[in-house]
Amino acid sequence: MDMIIEQNIADLCGQLKDHRLPRWEEIPDLDLYMDQVLNLIRRYLISYPGFEETGITSSMVNNYVKAGLLPPPYRKRYTREHVARLFMTCILKNSLPIAMIGKIFDDQYERNEEMAVLYNGFCDKFERISELSVEGHLSAANDSVTDIILSAALRAHAEQSLAQKLCEECL
Repeated sequence: MDMIIEQNIADLCGQLKDHRLPRWEEIPDLDLYMDQVLNLIRRYLISYPGFEETGITSSMVNNYVKAGLLPPPYRKRYTREHVARLFMTCILKNSLPIAMIGKIFDDQYERNEEMAVLYNGFCDKFERISELSVEGHLSAANDSVTDIILSAALRAHAEQSLAQKLCEECL
């Protein structure tokens, strides 16, 4: 494999592996306006590969409220819970339909999970899974770029299929 390609793969894997979400305690504990919420989400996710600057818009947030993923804002202000749900939604929406994300949120509320615990657990899982998924690619020095792409795509497909089937049948 070409040294430049190897370095690009290593850099990308490093970005995925090292990406960190803010924990509950790091999310501002004061109500924010929409533009402040969008800026906060973008600040943390813009460096995550696959998240574009347009990855969250005010229209999307309004649609998430209409779909029941977020409670309505109070006087056009959003709480720490709104922000945490938005972080989770922005990440999950790439692999799950919005309706299934809603089912996951509903299930966690039915089990009376506190939002701080739920969100911090989500962050831990996100970081652990990101780290595990790139470790295999960093050690695949003999694989071609195409092989690495196919492996990642097939793994993503299998995981997405499993998540959707479990959500359909169990929630």
